[in-house]
Amino acid sequence: MSLTFDEVDVHALTPMMRQHFEIKAQHPDCLIFFRLGDFFELFFDDALTASRELEIALTGRDCGLSERAPMCGVPHHAADQYIKRLLSRGYKVAVCDQVEDPALAKGLVDRQVVRVITPGTQTDPEGVESRAYQYICSVFQMSRAFGFAACDLSSGRFETSELLSAEAEDQLFDELSRLKPVEFVVNEIFSKNKRFKEHIERLQITSTVLPNDIFDIRDAERRGLKFTASELLWPRASTALLYYLESTQMTSPDQIGEIQPFTVRDYMLLDRATRLNLELVETIRDRKRRGSLLWAIDRTKTSMGSRLLRAWIEQPLIDRDKIEKRQSSVAAFHDDYRLRSSLQEALTGLYDIERLSARIASGQVNPRDLSALRTALRRLPNIKELLDREEEPGIARLSEEIFTLPELCDLLESAIVDDPPVLITDGGIIRRGFNAHVDELLDVSLHGKDYILSLEAKERETTGIRNLKIGYNRVFGYYFDITKSQLSKTPDHFQRLQTLANSERFATPELKELESKIVGAEQRRKSLEYELFSDIRSTVTSSLAPLQSTARALAMLDVLLSLAETAERQRYCRPTLTSDRRLNIKKGRHPVVELMMSQGQDFVANDLNMDGDERRLMILTGPNMSGKSTYMRQTALIVLLAQIGSFVPAESAEIGIVDRIMTRVGASDDLGAGQSTFMVEMSEVASILNNATVRSLLILDEVGRGTGTADGLSIAWSVIEYIADPMLLGARALFATHYHELIDLGSQLPGTFNCHVDVAKDKGEIIFLHVIRDGGTDDSYGIEVARLAGVPDSVVLRASEIMEQLEKSRRHRRKVVRQTSRQMDGQQDLFSKAQSVRTANDIVQRLRETDVDILRPVDAFGMLIDLKALAERHDRQQGEGDAKN
Repeated sequence: MSLTFDEVDVHALTPMMRQHFEIKAQHPDCLIFFRLGDFFELFFDDALTASRELEIALTGRDCGLSERAPMCGVPHHAADQYIKRLLSRGYKVAVCDQVEDPALAKGLVDRQVVRVITPGTQTDPEGVESRAYQYICSVFQMSRAFGFAACDLSSGRFETSELLSAEAEDQLFDELSRLKPVEFVVNEIFSKNKRFKEHIERLQITSTVLPNDIFDIRDAERRGLKFTASELLWPRASTALLYYLESTQMTSPDQIGEIQPFTVRDYMLLDRATRLNLELVETIRDRKRRGSLLWAIDRTKTSMGSRLLRAWIEQPLIDRDKIEKRQSSVAAFHDDYRLRSSLQEALTGLYDIERLSARIASGQVNPRDLSALRTALRRLPNIKELLDREEEPGIARLSEEIFTLPELCDLLESAIVDDPPVLITDGGIIRRGFNAHVDELLDVSLHGKDYILSLEAKERETTGIRNLKIGYNRVFGYYFDITKSQLSKTPDHFQRLQTLANSERFATPELKELESKIVGAEQRRKSLEYELFSDIRSTVTSSLAPLQSTARALAMLDVLLSLAETAERQRYCRPTLTSDRRLNIKKGRHPVVELMMSQGQDFVANDLNMDGDERRLMILTGPNMSGKSTYMRQTALIVLLAQIGSFVPAESAEIGIVDRIMTRVGASDDLGAGQSTFMVEMSEVASILNNATVRSLLILDEVGRGTGTADGLSIAWSVIEYIADPMLLGARALFATHYHELIDLGSQLPGTFNCHVDVAKDKGEIIFLHVIRDGGTDDSYGIEVARLAGVPDSVVLRASEIMEQLEKSRRHRRKVVRQTSRQMDGQQDLFSKAQSVRTANDIVQRLRETDVDILRPVDAFGMLIDLKALAERHDRQQGEGDAKN
């Protein structure tokens, strides 16, 4: 059986198969789950795909053609599990259900697509990661600028922004590395973007190209999006995403509140390499949560709190006031153990109200969800009362955003049973005492047989017919059976129904009334419970806004408590934030490594002293395995923790706000992109030098080691000079190297200083002390490390002999460094001045070449972006970054 849609003669199909074919034509990019009785069936190409992906049997069905249609199916009650598997493989699914009762249908049962489920629009709790947002992302490209919007439909979280700078494309892909979308909606221009095509192909992400009219700015206005005349991109991306969500969900996504764009530069910028190298939410090696920064500090009690903490880590703040407000709340909880422990106990096991609110908005909430909501609502008065004891302003604001909703809680208490079913059509939802009719129908369903036996006994007593019995059949329903020997005792109000050989059957008004109650009571009760549940659900939906506010407040409360708990357990300190560029850390520790160490081992804490002026670029030397990489990473993580509002693993810390952290650490090939280790290294270095600012923090480990010694030394040397020069960059940086020739730069370049990792020798063996000390070191102890690793003695001895000869050439290279090092005096730096003048000339030349009479709006927009980028480069070269400090 291999009959496909393309081979089908539609006119020859049976009516039902023609119905399926027409629905498939409306959703050609989806697998059609077609409801037939108790199963969802798939036909033709869809069946071939589903049977292969789901590993279920492929059968066939007569379809009106000479060849049977390929068919496979899944039980309707288990469909969600199969759909989830298909979504994880990038497929889209259209659920085509029966929209009328088959028993009442005249002819073909009416079927319609009730929902389209895609990787980015699934809201089933079993299908989405509980501790991470699952985004679908829309991207609109115009010239070299971008607007993007991202939505986690399961929670209603919506983010949107636009990128206009020279590094707009890099910024976009940095944001995508943060959001990690599972599905894209893009305009035609962006669909052809080389980096985007490589991105979705490498990660196997579903992407849909929408026509340009879907991204129409006028549609954004009709939707009520608020934007200025200069904002041309984020509204287009947002309106296209809303259109896509509406078309797949078959309803308006009411879980999404007011859409407010954000500015990327209002947050610390982190590129993909930095996120990976610092292992913020997962480890590099095995992509596991354990061993990441998130794992080390996450002591949240709810899923929504864990998701928010992850979002904070991936998007640190740069606004000092906002950071310090978070710090103040964390400090209040840190200092009040009783309050903190009481609140954490109240949050433990709390249902995910954020995602529950989204299901309420979409009409997908089930009885068990409302039972969980009731449990959560019961806890809110206690949480609010506890918060009201604290006077700290941030905590007081949280309390104001939590709504206890007592009327809603009372309704759910009185209406929903303690342990309701998941399905809303099976009954057993409504609590006794809530509705008299439901109680009556329930009594009849449960005790119908007792009522029959009671009536039977009563009539025996009244008539004196001792062998009178009540029976039942489908033709007459319930009846009295009286033998012929007792017919003379039959009362006049008994109505004869049937005469048999040995008895006759009768009915009475009372028996028929009882029958009408018993027969169909169960179904009537289920129908009535469904109606009542729908009314309750509507009442809950009317409380959507306060529920969403409460969910946001509880998530933030959970995060603040988690940070306070971590601070106390791990002996973190509250950092001092400054507007200058100092970076002073006393006895700093790596937040992850110290947790991973074996019992009985102590982490060696280290200081860092940078004043942002005379000490801003550290050249760090020392042997492998001595702790250089750990020290540099811990510095970056301490800064990042400080800027999410957390306390930090140190005895004390002063942090000058950092606008971005950029890293170049580790060594790895990008074979998928056809790049060698050294090419990857140089690409990362280029990104750092092109995008860093005077307020950035740079972590560079072993720059130049992926090539020959002369090349590597030359590159490392020139990179240090570029970073150190305030006319070119002047950023704070930690630069680890094995090129000991570069130590002399630490005393020659302004703002540059040397440090090394201390090592001790005991009886010829080296001992790594993991202590950072001022000054450089000439010895990398490579041969000693080789001996420790078990390299044969003969090889180690020969290596020592060779090293003696090489030391002679290294001394010569150090002399070259001392003689060749470029001066950083701003008045003498002709290179920097020449660059600045050249940039200004580029701007003037670009304007001269522009013919305004033939310039199209889209070309003008692109030219403005280019000119803005040139102006930004000119400002940086003029040293305006330093002037701001």
